[in-house]
Amino acid sequence: MFADYARVWPVHAILMGSAVLSLLTAAWAVTLGRRRKGSFHLHKTAAVTAFVLLAAGLVVAIGMVQASGGPHLRVLHGVFGAITIVVGFLTGAGGLITTKVRSHRKQLRTIHLWVGRVAVVLFLLTVLAGLRQVGIL
Repeated sequence: MFADYARVWPVHAILMGSAVLSLLTAAWAVTLGRRRKGSFHLHKTAAVTAFVLLAAGLVVAIGMVQASGGPHLRVLHGVFGAITIVVGFLTGAGGLITTKVRSHRKQLRTIHLWVGRVAVVLFLLTVLAGLRQVGIL
């Protein structure tokens, strides 16, 4: 299934592009829309959606690399992607912990916000590196 790179990489791109849009929606919900009713629910829903799309895109990416026979993390896009996945997971875990733990909530929320900002920047750098790798940029 993953051997036909020309047919599979657009699936990866669509999954990851959708994940970026979901992540940006999550960020928007807590910044510009935070005074609106339901914005925190939208934030959580968009963040979980982004994580699921990210995981699916990762599976496709791993399959493509395996099918090509090349080593993983051999290009800048792969390295950025791996770092982004780790930071994205930490962001989600931090958000979940922030909603569950009562003590140190303010400090945990601050950490969650800053790790989330780093995740958004890393996501965008990963997208740019991927577009450069396939020759679009």
